[in-house]
Amino acid sequence: MNPTKILLIRRDNIGDLICTTPLLRALREYLPEASISILVSSYNVEVLEENKDIDRTFIFLKRRHDNHGHHTLSVIWKRWQLKRFLRKENFDYILLANGGWRYASKLRGRTTIGFQEKHLPSSKQPDITIPREAPGPVEEHEVSKLSRLGAVLKIPLENSLGPTYLFPKKILVEQERQRLLAAGWNPNKPTIGVHISARCPMRVWPEDYFVTLIKKIVTAENVQIVLLWSPGLLNNPKHPGDDEKAASLFHSLQGLPVFAAPTTTVSQLIAVTSLLDQMICSDGGAMHVAAALQKPILAFFGASSIESWHPWKTPYIALRAPSHQVKDISIEEAFAGFFELQKKITRKNQESSF
Repeated sequence: MNPTKILLIRRDNIGDLICTTPLLRALREYLPEASISILVSSYNVEVLEENKDIDRTFIFLKRRHDNHGHHTLSVIWKRWQLKRFLRKENFDYILLANGGWRYASKLRGRTTIGFQEKHLPSSKQPDITIPREAPGPVEEHEVSKLSRLGAVLKIPLENSLGPTYLFPKKILVEQERQRLLAAGWNPNKPTIGVHISARCPMRVWPEDYFVTLIKKIVTAENVQIVLLWSPGLLNNPKHPGDDEKAASLFHSLQGLPVFAAPTTTVSQLIAVTSLLDQMICSDGGAMHVAAALQKPILAFFGASSIESWHPWKTPYIALRAPSHQVKDISIEEAFAGFFELQKKITRKNQESSF
């Protein structure tokens, strides 16, 4: 008998795909003989590097995330080729991690499993439809929500609720280690990562707030700071960056143990984050990278649901202003949150020592 062929579709953001890794691990452990494929985007594919739970990875090219200058017609052609190839695979199950029925319906699969599409008629729903909202008064975390997809394949819910995970590329980790060492970074001294970039304006914390917070932390604690950001110019319409903001921050923090870590790729972000002890950042891809590497996190949330998107299975403090604007989180709140996080870390270390 041929092994079960499964295709999971997750073509959205970095954090979304990271939150899918517990389900991937459960699929591999519970269905060890299955052929597990995944369709991701050109934007988030680096999340899956070195991941042995997947047999094949297919990449859906997103033009707005394309760094290679593909012409629109070229992108359309590559998508058509991919779709044509996937149609020939005849998957037994197609799992829709976050919608995408329109794309999946054009593939050949015995059964599509996905969440209810609110604005589509029943004829255009997945073959097996799961309510988007779990029963109960509390919002469901994305990892928990995805575990209900696995439950359709008889995977116990608890098997899909493990930690998120990533596999940093060893060569990149060593490159980043050597680069930081050359700048004076001490690998034996606690290192706090501070990620200053956020794609959504509602998630951006002011530059002068970062300056004051870093000064307060370095004064209070025997730590060093690694400053992470997305390189480039802020007015780049396709890939806005924070080089100017980072340069201004370094000017204001002269003389302090603060080291630069601009990250051009997701793989590089993963490698740098693996060298840190903690992370301070806004809700987004960098936060989920840190969580998947088991780094404690002080997270600034905007409009996103903390219940649905908080760092999974790692110590964290999540802050949010009533306005849902990250800029309205005060320095005092952030500083207090940092020390509350230290208490959580201490408690966790004490519990693990018994």
